Amino acid sequence: MAVEPRRYDAATRRLLVFGPLLAALLLETIIFEVVGRYQGKPSFFSLDNAILILNQSSVHGVVAVGMTFVILTGGIDLSVGSMLAFAGVICALVTQWGGDPVALWIGGGWIAALALGATAGALVGLLVTRFAIPPFIATLALMSSLRGLGNLITDGKPVSPLPELYAQVGRYQLFGHVPVSVLFFIAALVCGATLLNMTRFGRYVRAIGGNEESARLSGVNVARVKLLVYAFCGGLTALAGLILSSRLGAGSPKVGVGDELAVIAAVVVGGTSLSGGRGSVGGTFVGLLVVSVLNSGLSWTGVETFGQQVTLGLVILAAVLLDKLKGDV
Repeated sequence: MAVEPRRYDAATRRLLVFGPLLAALLLETIIFEVVGRYQGKPSFFSLDNAILILNQSSVHGVVAVGMTFVILTGGIDLSVGSMLAFAGVICALVTQWGGDPVALWIGGGWIAALALGATAGALVGLLVTRFAIPPFIATLALMSSLRGLGNLITDGKPVSPLPELYAQVGRYQLFGHVPVSVLFFIAALVCGATLLNMTRFGRYVRAIGGNEESARLSGVNVARVKLLVYAFCGGLTALAGLILSSRLGAGSPKVGVGDELAVIAAVVVGGTSLSGGRGSVGGTFVGLLVVSVLNSGLSWTGVETFGQQVTLGLVILAAVLLDKLKGDV
């Protein structure tokens, strides 16, 4: 006699997803607070430090919203680190070429970079759907191409100097405390959550990840939805690249190396299944906080970068194992 898979109501599913994440976040904070105090450092658990962590994670957070949609469809995007750099390079070059009025050319640079990001994402979507190229290969090729093109057009050097106004988005703090980049991050979260939970498009994204063939037989235009998902991720990644470039005050082709790992880690730790169909933008946000607090706390207590990389790898492995154990939650 076949055993029916266990089913949970919505509240129980949320508890099973968010409970361990929030517990891990609390445990991390307590551990780093205690260790920091033992080392004679100021409090880790403070408002200023919380804002600092949010600001540091805002770039990865914007990308992670787009990556959530990609992974929900059962795909992956390895090109986001290169796109971060390329978007900043394009905006910086347009700003340099334009001259006065500065604000107009900075705006033109933003439009050009966002358009290129969305177009590159759409190209990946086309390769995946029209030519049946696996997302891993398609985005790996784009990752290498964008990184090489960025270095080629800049001769491997940062694009600078740039007008002082260029750095305002990345460095300006509203009311003297809240970085504008954090507001961009919050806006991306709200937009992503609304799109995923309150629109037909979001339902299609989940349906494709759950069972692509069933979604197709139900009348979902799978190719179009996937193309839009990759374009959405590309556009958000370009936005994050613009924020980072503004923060640095230059367009550098060297930034973003390995950032795809941190972004995927946040999404997976946040409960989005690598097989697709299950996950949420809210979970990605909490997962990002878990990863960001972990990295920040390890730096705070004096753990070197190599140790942080080992710890992050173990966290990703634990998240994937937990996802497998949860099964049909």
